[in-house]
Amino acid sequence: MYDVKAKKVKMKIGQLWENFGLLFLFVVVVIIFSILSPTFRTYYNFANNFRFSSLIGIGAIGMTFCIMSGDFDISIGSMLALVAVIGSSLIPKIGGIGGVLSTIAIASFLGFVNGVFIAKLKIPAFITTLGMLFVFRALAFIYTNNTPVYIQDKFWLFMGNGKVYGIPFAVIVMVICYLSAFLLLRKSPFGRYIIAIGTNKRAAMLSGINVDNVKIIIFTLLGFFIGVASVVTSANLGSANPGLMGQGYEFQVITAVVLGGTSLKGGNGSIGGAFIAAMILTYFKNGLGLLQVSSYWQYIAVGLILILAVTLNRIKYTLLGQVEV
Repeated sequence: MYDVKAKKVKMKIGQLWENFGLLFLFVVVVIIFSILSPTFRTYYNFANNFRFSSLIGIGAIGMTFCIMSGDFDISIGSMLALVAVIGSSLIPKIGGIGGVLSTIAIASFLGFVNGVFIAKLKIPAFITTLGMLFVFRALAFIYTNNTPVYIQDKFWLFMGNGKVYGIPFAVIVMVICYLSAFLLLRKSPFGRYIIAIGTNKRAAMLSGINVDNVKIIIFTLLGFFIGVASVVTSANLGSANPGLMGQGYEFQVITAVVLGGTSLKGGNGSIGGAFIAAMILTYFKNGLGLLQVSSYWQYIAVGLILILAVTLNRIKYTLLGQVEV
């Protein structure tokens, strides 16, 4: 009798954390930094951070799909830089709209290439994307001769800095991306395929799912979202720098996805959780910056958050009586 009650209490705690844990963490971060820094609690700072959260948040969508399927991609930071410099350099020839569309298309193609290597050639995702991390970054340097590409096109800059009825356009883009991703994951057969593959790849194959094709589509979608994030990021900066753009980006995105509740073993994941986690990371880093904490210590803090995120996921799944991450 005691064991049954204890199990119910554990499951209740696990469900509470699953439903409200991230919101609780976000509130804690906001309260702490609001006390420590008066600048942090200003409306301007809050609004800016919400806009900046789109930089991590958009990339976290594709990475959520990827990790839920049992894979990951550590080349996205270099991919972000490469497609930004290529797309922005095409603006004088094809215009801002053409440059944006080209950037997203090129990123999708690069994601497709990663997917083919992993799914068809059976090269492990870690090896493939580690190699591409260096390839994409080197190509960005070669393409620009290590020279930043400055952006002056109004449409491109509007993607990251414009507003529609007072709402940052980057936030609108992020919301559209998240709504589309949620519908794709929870309301379509493709979403069920992702969950099935991440849960049990062999069982998914035996049930008739073309695992290879699904994986290729997942990496292509990841590339698509990285392309969108690349445009927004470079628009915020006003330039595309082959060396500085995307440095540590994959680390931040994976941290947001794991903190958002996605299991590193695949099968379980949360699009909404990734969105809240992206905001937590953005506000947390902003708070440290306002307190003039060294960037090196900020990297240490984000690294500890990643370890904490994995630990919290393990505890949550244990309390819910599910397979541990």
